[in-house]
Amino acid sequence: MAEPTCPNCAVSGVEHLVSKDSVERSRTKDPWFIVVYCDSCGYVYGVVAKHTFTQPTTPRFVLPKV
Repeated sequence: MAEPTCPNCAVSGVEHLVSKDSVERSRTKDPWFIVVYCDSCGYVYGVVAKHTFTQPTTPRFVLPKV
């Protein structure tokens, strides 16, 4: 099975891929994103969005006046 290798320090193995929640938080204290990085050298593989903004769905109908 192929193991991921860090392009910066050449350490290999999935156990060296770690993630950490961002310091920035939403109003509900959820992290905005997750950072995936190498635990040996700190090379950042990517950033994954965790908190997304949604619009509330409210009913949009009008009752007739009687």
